[in-house]
Parts: sequence; structure tokens; C-alpha cells
Amino acid sequence: MRTSLMSSERIIPTEPVPKPEDTLTQMSHPEFIAGWKALVGEPPAAMLEDRSKMIRVLVESTPIAPLEGVDEVVEGDQAIPVQSLRSSAKALS
Repeated sequence: MRTSLMSSERIIPTEPVPKPEDTLTQMSHPEFIAGWKALVGEPPAAMLEDRSKMIRVLVESTPIAPLEGVDEVVEGDQAIPVQSLRSSAKALS
């Protein structure tokens, strides 16, 4: 099985992005807590004023799922064996 490798690099917009009404700010406090609990399994330990930042911190602190059943990944035109990715990840940790 092959899959595409997602880059963990942040994409920084070159032009200012207009700030539409954020869905997270439109949610009521109980709705946000219920959604968080559905994702994490428990309510947040602390509430930040910026709910988007809370989600960002959650995503950044979540480990990448193992590639079970995948033999290689594709990055651009290059196929990379999963074993070499695992070895690189172990070296970094």
C-alpha cells in the first residue's frame, strides 16, 4: 500500500487573510466543551481566550499515528520505505 506523506511544515500566507467570523467563537461555551470532550475524552484542563489556539495546541501535541499496513509513502516523485521513516523518527526522539 502506498500513501502520500504530509509535510509538517507550516504554511505561512503571503497575503493577509481576512478574518471571517470564526466558527469556534460562534459556538457556545457548553458546545465547545462538549466538542473538546468528544475529541479528547475529557473536558479541557484550562480554557484559553482563543479557542483556535487551544485546537492548535491540541493538534501540535498529538503524536502522529503509526503507518500500520503501509509499506511506503510518496513525497513528490520519491517513494520512501516506511522502515526508513521509523528509523529517522526513533533517532529524533
